[in-house]
Amino acid sequence: MNKSVIALVVVAAAAGGALYYANSQAENAIKQQIEQANQSYRDVADSGLMPQIALSYKDVSANVLTSSYSISGLDVSFGEMGSVATIELITAKGLKPRGLADKGSMQMLGAKAAPAVLQMLPPHASAFLQSVALHGDYSYEYQADGQLLFSQQTRINDEFSLGYNFTLAQMQQFWQFAREMSELPPEQQQELVGDEAYMEQMLAKLVTGALSNGTVTIENNGFIERTVAMAAEQGQAPDLDTIKGLALMNIAMLEPLPQTMKDSLTAFVNNPGKLELSFNFAEPLQFEKLYTGEPIEGLETPEAIIEYANVKLQAN
Repeated sequence: MNKSVIALVVVAAAAGGALYYANSQAENAIKQQIEQANQSYRDVADSGLMPQIALSYKDVSANVLTSSYSISGLDVSFGEMGSVATIELITAKGLKPRGLADKGSMQMLGAKAAPAVLQMLPPHASAFLQSVALHGDYSYEYQADGQLLFSQQTRINDEFSLGYNFTLAQMQQFWQFAREMSELPPEQQQELVGDEAYMEQMLAKLVTGALSNGTVTIENNGFIERTVAMAAEQGQAPDLDTIKGLALMNIAMLEPLPQTMKDSLTAFVNNPGKLELSFNFAEPLQFEKLYTGEPIEGLETPEAIIEYANVKLQAN
């Protein structure tokens, strides 16, 4: 065999072995963090503050080459009830088992109530909840100019979703603080979470930031109607037409709102499809002023807030 071919085989084998080792180390780190969480839950339960929460899983996998990690078959138990919820799959990309990446995302698939919970409910409520599966997408990105972008969407089946996108500014101090925290051993992180002085330090870093802009979006594809119909059938709520009538009356009485916003709310109530609220502050809203209660110019009245934050509301 050609010597160069042999060398390539040796290099490939060594690289494969190194990758396998790195993946195994990453998987062990994730397992260790889950065990650390379970230990903290046990400590809380031993103190008598609440029943014990326990996390278990079927499998953990990691690929450090693509910075992707997953936990499958996650089960959440609560005290004597046992299993109360299951999650089919959690995947993360760009995250680090130890350390804080500047960009990352996470996806949750198939979170459902466990049989023990369903059995505690009346038949109609049990059947309804059994049909519900939660899914979620979360991402963040820290940028060199100190901006921190957050995005999250929570979905119920394919019937409903609630999502948001926020842009935070001047987050350099908070991000550095969070990065240093993430690099500590898991045991030390657990200790600091319950430390009042540490929480004060974290808050002090957080309030140096500001809120720039964002959107909040609701999309309905029959879930609202199905939920109201189930509740009305059991005598637990008025029917949909009655609820719509009450909502329209309340909208008409919202005097501070511009007519365009009232029109959007009215359109959504009459045909609950999509509703999006967006805002973009003329100058980033300082968290410190909100925290201290200091008056903020431009936010004196609801009308002024809408204008200063360039608030818009759009339906369908």
